[in-house]
Amino acid sequence: MIPTTHIEEARFTEVAERGAEHEIGDGVRLAQACVVEEILGAVFGSITLWYLVSSIAGLS
Repeated sequence: MIPTTHIEEARFTEVAERGAEHEIGDGVRLAQACVVEEILGAVFGSITLWYLVSSIAGLS
């Protein structure tokens, strides 16, 4: 008869939860930079549009 030993095995999810230090990847950083650029572009575009409309309104 062969003696058996029971070893408590850790599951992958348990190991992942223990060492879960979320790092921001390059893709997330790129996406955040693109969102900031889009917001700045929208602000600049709205200021330009407001200037054009107010200038045309001032001519009449």
